[in-house]
Amino acid sequence: MQSLWGLGLRPAHFTDYQSLSAIPPLEIMTDNLIHHRGGPALHHTLQLAKCSPCVVLHGIGLNVGGMDPLSKRYLEGLLELVRLFNPLVVSDHLCFTGAAGLKSYELLPVMRNQLMLEHIIRRVDEVQQILGRQLSLENVSTYVAYRDDTIPEGEFLNRIAERTGCGILLDVNNVYVSAKNFSLDPLTELERYELGFVRQIHVAGHSLRDDFLFDTHDGKVCHDVWKMCRTVAAQKADIPVILENDDPNASLEALLRELEFGISGVLDD
Repeated sequence: MQSLWGLGLRPAHFTDYQSLSAIPPLEIMTDNLIHHRGGPALHHTLQLAKCSPCVVLHGIGLNVGGMDPLSKRYLEGLLELVRLFNPLVVSDHLCFTGAAGLKSYELLPVMRNQLMLEHIIRRVDEVQQILGRQLSLENVSTYVAYRDDTIPEGEFLNRIAERTGCGILLDVNNVYVSAKNFSLDPLTELERYELGFVRQIHVAGHSLRDDFLFDTHDGKVCHDVWKMCRTVAAQKADIPVILENDDPNASLEALLRELEFGISGVLDD
């Protein structure tokens, strides 16, 4: 297996990892461990992280696109995890997750115009100053569009990265899902991203419901998404590529096998 291709760490697999001769790169979910001072989840994650060639830290609660002030408590907890795990990449999503003090528990797309661009740039600068290191932002799957959208998503993230020095976590499945939902060409949308800013890649499965695609993370990655992933990874061989899967019934063995198929281009049909 290529050295920086790995998996999103899920608690259901803690025991199964112990039987592996080599631990792959791991993505640790910030929100599963933030503010933990002990307990089995933190213990197992620390033990696995010590044996992994690299770990990356990925969150969903930063709310970088929201209008409420950034949570000082959340940022303090994130900084503690950064110091504890020393991850290769620290990331969250280009989205908002709440408003007026209320949490949506969803990754909601931001309006992509100049006003929102300036707002997010200020917030990314604030986060990076607190962390003392680079933050990377992930493109999310979108199912709605705003009338005031004026900047394509890839270009929007490029501008944020250029102005702030942040990185991009390029989720190729999200590019594919969003493009298909709005009758766009996924490869054209993928080409909008400046690969020089990309610090990590995500790949995952999606579901078809009626005539809409949903980023469900609960099935195999489709051929086209794997092809897109390999296209980017071939040009960015030095960055982590993480397979995400949230199916509680997916075995670690099956996920590692799918990752191998993704790397080789021979998919298990």
